[in-house]
Amino acid sequence: LVSAGAGGEGIGEPATEPRALATLLYTGGPTGTPKGVMLSNWTTPQNIISMQGRFPISRGDRTASFLPWAHSFGQMGDLHYMIHQGVHINLISDVLKIADECQEIKPHALLAVPRVWNKLYGKVMAGLNASPIKIRLGAAAFSKARKRIAKDVSDCVAIPASGFLDKKLDKIVLGKIRGRFGGEMRFCISGGAALSPDVASFIQCVGFSMFEGYGLTETAPLISLNGWEDSHPCMLGTVGRPIPGVRVVIDHSAWDDPDSEDGEIVCYGPNIMKGYWNKPDATAEVMTEDGGFRTGDLGRMVDGFVKITGRVKEQFKLENGKYVAPSPLEESLKLSALVEQCCVDGTNKIKTFSIIHPNEEALRGECRAAGINADGSFAELCASEEVRAVALNSLKKEIMGPNWKGFEISGGVILDEEEWSTDNELLTPSLKVKRRALLSRHQTDIDKLK
Repeated sequence: LVSAGAGGEGIGEPATEPRALATLLYTGGPTGTPKGVMLSNWTTPQNIISMQGRFPISRGDRTASFLPWAHSFGQMGDLHYMIHQGVHINLISDVLKIADECQEIKPHALLAVPRVWNKLYGKVMAGLNASPIKIRLGAAAFSKARKRIAKDVSDCVAIPASGFLDKKLDKIVLGKIRGRFGGEMRFCISGGAALSPDVASFIQCVGFSMFEGYGLTETAPLISLNGWEDSHPCMLGTVGRPIPGVRVVIDHSAWDDPDSEDGEIVCYGPNIMKGYWNKPDATAEVMTEDGGFRTGDLGRMVDGFVKITGRVKEQFKLENGKYVAPSPLEESLKLSALVEQCCVDGTNKIKTFSIIHPNEEALRGECRAAGINADGSFAELCASEEVRAVALNSLKKEIMGPNWKGFEISGGVILDEEEWSTDNELLTPSLKVKRRALLSRHQTDIDKLK
């Protein structure tokens, strides 16, 4: 390849027009066909320049990369930005071996989607709950960490332990977790979906600064980020303030619930795409007359911070007229060791219901704890009404009851033994659940629910 290009034949002059087309990134939705997002010579550099000097990373540092570079988050954050910073990019060969390969790479930064952070959270918390002594040590270490973070206004940034007992607990508990990632990690960036405040706080307590961002392929991708300003202000449960040059407006006309302050997030700025390749009608659907981009995400502004509450097209109405945005409910369910993947719906039902691909080991554990025979096949357990009732009761106690509004709590649960993937066409290429396909797959069980 190098030899073929050495002659320079056919290579034109570098494009100098900022709005000239630079790249096409294809994005799809849960139902639509892929669309080519036209990004210009300026949209990508604008994101890079906006974030220059915002993260604790320097020339010669290392990252561990596993995000797909065909997607905007991976291409911008893991590739373009890191090259611009002079960082060594190390490729993870298997996402299931991130911790193992980080032992060799010893990265200073790690970019990932919430599913990765959720799994880390679940695995660590399960380990800390393995014995009474571990429970006490873990609780003490995290309590100390939360207190020192709460005292600092830069609460997006990890705060080192101080004091004899704090340092001792940090070394015994949190230091071992950091060591699983090579022992040199300074910060993490989360994107692709909203991150649970509990998980974000957990990452900071471990000792990694956590910068949570928000964006789409059509916005090149970054719209907002927690902690990008000099004082690193952060508000857990939000995706930060708009980055320099970007403006966010909430369009309340896109959300039908009169009792809600939510609306569709509309973005303005130099990061907006030129349009969809050869799809003028699709472009017109998402662009406002004054140049704004309709993200399709529901949200609100809280003291200048963007808070995402769901997707406009995913909202549904219960039989009692109450509107439900399923995304935050699904993210909270994923914090349970019982849940690997989930989808919440309830269109025209009395109550919501949850479709769950459960963790097999955790499900068998719940069955044994409830006095139910757990020796059958995984498929038999998932199909059992008795097992489903046990799973629902467990999730009501652990997740739904403490965190959901009364009308949001599920009246039934459907357990799916098969993992959802792109191969069985239940996930999009960007690993989002294809809701229609999943609901259709379980329509018989759904019809039995009230």
